[in-house]
Amino acid sequence: MDDWGKRVRERWHKMEPSERKFAEDFFEQVRHVDELASVVLNGHLVLDQALWRIVEKFVHHEEHLPNQLTFFHRVGMARSMSLDEQNNSMWNLLLAVNTLRNKLAHPTDPAARQNALAVVQDRFLHDFPDYPSDERGPCELAISAMAGCLGFLREFEAEVDRFRDLVKAMGCILNPHRDGSGN
Repeated sequence: MDDWGKRVRERWHKMEPSERKFAEDFFEQVRHVDELASVVLNGHLVLDQALWRIVEKFVHHEEHLPNQLTFFHRVGMARSMSLDEQNNSMWNLLLAVNTLRNKLAHPTDPAARQNALAVVQDRFLHDFPDYPSDERGPCELAISAMAGCLGFLREFEAEVDRFRDLVKAMGCILNPHRDGSGN
């Protein structure tokens, strides 16, 4: 047994019953790998980064944006920037993925987890009706839903890039005294 194992075993025997219960609960929570939670948490992070890139690109001075914007707020900001996709149902799928992520990251009620997964499935199948949902498990469904969201956000980011280029060109025409960098 290594030194760490010895120290843990020694400490375990010196614990008060309330401490031991706390430690048992902790180890019970972390010893099981929840594949769906892992998939959704990692995928959510990628979606969150894509949303942040979109928001940063749209504004002219992103250094003034608070870093504490939640996923929900980033979706709202990005959605409000859209020229013609603000009512696209993919925004609702993004929000459903966010709700599922929250239910998985803060597990309190197994039924809430299942309900959140069912909402993701319903919204995903609404946007991708040809998806063979009967043949896939929850992890594959979550991956597919988040991949669909990522594709949507990539197209939206391209729209933001085009808009930013247009604004920059207009700025050069309207403000010839500037050096072209936007300063």
